[in-house]
This record gives sequence, C-alpha cells and structure tokens, in this order.
Amino acid sequence: MTSLASIFRNKKIVFLDMDGTIYLGEKLIQGTKGFLSALRKKGLKYYYLSNNSSRSKTDYVSKLKHLGIPASTEEIILSTDGVIDFLRGRKTDKTYVVGTQSMKDMFIQAEIEVDSQNPTYIILGFDTELNYRKIKTAALFLQRGIPMLATHKDLVCPTQDGPIPDVGAMLALFEKATGKTPEKIFGKPNKEMLDYIIKRHEAAVDELIIIGDRIYTDMEMANQIGCDFILVLSGETKKEDLSKLKSQPALIVENLGQLYSD
Repeated sequence: MTSLASIFRNKKIVFLDMDGTIYLGEKLIQGTKGFLSALRKKGLKYYYLSNNSSRSKTDYVSKLKHLGIPASTEEIILSTDGVIDFLRGRKTDKTYVVGTQSMKDMFIQAEIEVDSQNPTYIILGFDTELNYRKIKTAALFLQRGIPMLATHKDLVCPTQDGPIPDVGAMLALFEKATGKTPEKIFGKPNKEMLDYIIKRHEAAVDELIIIGDRIYTDMEMANQIGCDFILVLSGETKKEDLSKLKSQPALIVENLGQLYSD
C-alpha cells in the first residue's frame, strides 16, 4: 500500500467527494478542516465532487460555508452539470424533471423547461421532495416511450442517521413498474465528469487523486481515469467490504484527519 508521505508527492489536483467524506448530513467529519488547510499550504488545487443532485451549486457553497469551509461555485462539480451539458449539446430544452426545486433551478438557469407536458427527456435526480404525482407522471411518460436520463446511480445517500434511498433505488422502482431503464446515467463513476477540469489544468493522470467513501462510484471513477484513490471509512463503505475487492485503494483511512501532518 502507498504511504501517506508519498501519495501527495507530485500531485496537482485533489478531487474530494462530499457526502460521507467531508460531512454526514449537517455534521462535519473529524479532521476535514485540518486536511483542507494542509492542501492549501501545499499549494494543491482541489475540487468538491458530488453525485448528490438534490442541491444546487449555490446550496453547496452555502452549506460548506455554514460548516466553516470557504468555497466557490467554480470549485463544485455536480452530476447535474453533465445532464445540462448533454441537453445543451442535443439542443433540447423541454424536460420533465423529477428532482428538488434546487435542482430544477439549475435547469431553469440554463433555460431548460422542467415541467413540460411534451418532454424530450425525463430527468431523474435525488429528489428529497418526491411525491406520488411525480412518480406517476414520470412512469406514464416512460410508458409513452420518452427516454430517461439519471443524474447518477448511487443506491443510497449517507446521512448522520444512516443511509437513505437515492437515485439508484428510484431507478429500480421505475424499472419494476415500467420495464424501462435510463438511456444514460451521469455523475460518478463516469470519468467524463472530470475531463474538462483535467484538461483545463493540463494535468497528467499521476498528478490526480480522488478521495471518497464509495467503491462503486469514487473508486471506480479513479480506476476509469487511472489515478490514485484514497478510501475514507467515514461514509458508506465499511472495513468488512474491503475483502470483496479485486484491487485495493492506494490508501484506506478512517477519515480525512488521518491524511495530514505537520
């Protein structure tokens, strides 16, 4: 296993998962502030990365600042970004969004209709404001042959009270009810989520590192890119899960607090 002293040597960009890595719900995870301070002292560029599409970038900036972490919208990378870019590329502006108002606001700012009665796509995000009307409407659209795009595929979202159903669980519901699966799933582990950032900084693969709490999204994304991955056990993945892995992360730590030293 790679040592702590060597893993950040020659790194240029650190991609940090948020839910389960930096915080759980409204609780900051131990050691987070010290770790971020250490990154700044080393002059490393870092970005906050999340599949959680229930919030907008502005919401995330506000949440991080509330937890005592300064951030800007440019430092936030969300699964929602990929969906919006995809729709722009297709010149599509009519959708039916199953998502929170914060998520819808990002689409509205991009001049994309979110409640069309004749949508080109159904968009499924992590909807913490979900109701049966939305489920029914989306299911009927699916049965009419309108394709679905999903912001990500996480089965659960870690919280301080325990894991709660996420987009992956809702995809299973729609598949059982309609027999339909999404045309495309965005967010982690798709490496295209980070491609534009990597190109902007002209960074080589060995200059990148991803830190997160999930094997099937965070670690899989690192594997797709070919960069180092650090697993934190402060979120979804538990120690007993590690024996099932074909390959191990570069480092495994309890939380971000174990990743810095004077």
